Amino acid sequence: MTEQPKPNRPTSREWAKPLFLVLNVGWYVALSLVVPTSIGYWLDRPERFDTHPLYTLVGFGIGTVLAFYGLYRILRRFYLEQKEQEKDKEPK
Repeated sequence: MTEQPKPNRPTSREWAKPLFLVLNVGWYVALSLVVPTSIGYWLDRPERFDTHPLYTLVGFGIGTVLAFYGLYRILRRFYLEQKEQEKDKEPK
């Protein structure tokens, strides 16, 4: 009887890293949108400047820029790490 080769199963570290990345990106994007928008909403209150949608929209715009920049940095770092891992796995 011939022995069948076992499939290469990913180790716990291999599948945990992309999961951690997804959670990290989600929290980063959510917080970078919510915090500046909330600050803008707080500044728009009648007790403050009473400029109702102005600072809320400015905060949302700043949050959007921060979210895209952070998303770019996180995904670029992940891509470079994956590329380095594949380079290390190649037989020499």
